Amino acid sequence: MSTMGSDPRTSGLLAGVRVVEVSQNAAVPQCARLLAGMGADVVKVEPPGGDAMRHLAPIAENESRAFASINPGKRAIVLDLTDDATRPVIDRLIEWADILLIGLKRTDFERYGLHWDRVKTVKPSLVSLEFTAFGPIGPDADRGGYDPLIQGASGLGWSMNRSVDDTPLATRPAFIDFGSGGYAAAAVLAALRHAERTGEGQRVDASLLGTALALGTPLMSGFAPDAERTAGLREELALLREAGTGFEDQRSHYEANLVALGGLYRLYVRPYQTSDGLISLAGYSPGLMTRFHELTGVERIPASATGDDPTSRAIVEQAEALFATRTTADWLAELTAIGYPCSPYNTPHEAIRTEQVEANGYVVDLDHEVYGEHRVVGMPFSFSDAPVGVTTAAPSLGQHTAEVLGELGFSPDEIAG
Repeated sequence: MSTMGSDPRTSGLLAGVRVVEVSQNAAVPQCARLLAGMGADVVKVEPPGGDAMRHLAPIAENESRAFASINPGKRAIVLDLTDDATRPVIDRLIEWADILLIGLKRTDFERYGLHWDRVKTVKPSLVSLEFTAFGPIGPDADRGGYDPLIQGASGLGWSMNRSVDDTPLATRPAFIDFGSGGYAAAAVLAALRHAERTGEGQRVDASLLGTALALGTPLMSGFAPDAERTAGLREELALLREAGTGFEDQRSHYEANLVALGGLYRLYVRPYQTSDGLISLAGYSPGLMTRFHELTGVERIPASATGDDPTSRAIVEQAEALFATRTTADWLAELTAIGYPCSPYNTPHEAIRTEQVEANGYVVDLDHEVYGEHRVVGMPFSFSDAPVGVTTAAPSLGQHTAEVLGELGFSPDEIAG
């Protein structure tokens, strides 16, 4: 593991790589966050009112914990992209950068002079990420959208969303946003390698919808039944909807007939209520399933059974009643002893205080100039001989505008103007 105390900005694998981020909210900022954690110099361009995340549950003017958690390790400048007078600044930023990260509606790329056909003439070796909600082509290409919208459009929400009063609620945190940041980072680094080898830049297209489908790979493909069964299930769901059946009953019918998988997610891979809390189990292999039955004495669900038949329900209820008789610590000890994957079922606030999380640098404590010390997520990976890490708190609005413009060659009078 790398020495996380070293400064990635001076000796990280991306030290010297220059990144300009033109985006708000979470997906593209997360991509920039990862690049900054590997040492890249990230300049975040915000509108005069600031990134929208600065105003989500604010704790001070232009400051929120949401913004601070997503944007550490960056420098921040303010530019009004709607004003043509800022175009020379944009062009110098493009000339300065190795990577340009843009998260806008597709129609705004050209409006702000940031579309690929233009930026590649400003700097032919530039890597430019054009990130959209629905992808660069097709009937929905020009539509904007956020993570909860894509949860619904992609089908992931159908399987993941909790419901209140039979109405599904978007899953939090915005996992499609943050997954997009990781996928986009991998793509732009591949394009950067190509640019360094050939001198040729590359446009990278990525989207929330593309990420959602990738995150749902098993549901979208690997576990899909035959076409005849799928068509029949669609007809059954249509009849349930016409009859006014609620969301949870529709989903139960769907999962019982499509995702039953021999009781996998009803017995072996799920949380159980214990006598003093919750425990999470995840035993996917046949060998682990056998150990589960040997330990608990619970019967197997017949392979031919659907998820909602009486036999399945009785077996699941037997397992649930058994786990409720002992403490979480007792079950952790028993399951660990037989090698069955298990863990406490933590709240987020419990998880970020665990010894395992802290030991790996997955969280870091930073000192923010407005509200002091706070804990944020660190880097999700490390290298053997190079530092990674989140080293500075998120910048205040426009904190580095004069500094960056000076580096771009603008005079003090021009900067003041």
